[in-house]
Amino acid sequence: MPDDDDETQEERALRAIANMRAGADIPAEALRLSNDYTDRQTRRVKEWFARMTRRG
Repeated sequence: MPDDDDETQEERALRAIANMRAGADIPAEALRLSNDYTDRQTRRVKEWFARMTRRG
């Protein structure tokens, strides 16, 4: 789950880069960022699908 739903994708990416520069585990940061993106997109598709199926 994302750390902060109010952050933009760019802000999350910049935070991940800053964490990596500060010595964080690069693969772990990249995976977390990727999972965050995937979770957000999946949620958007689910919401869209729910709206589409309610109309009919």
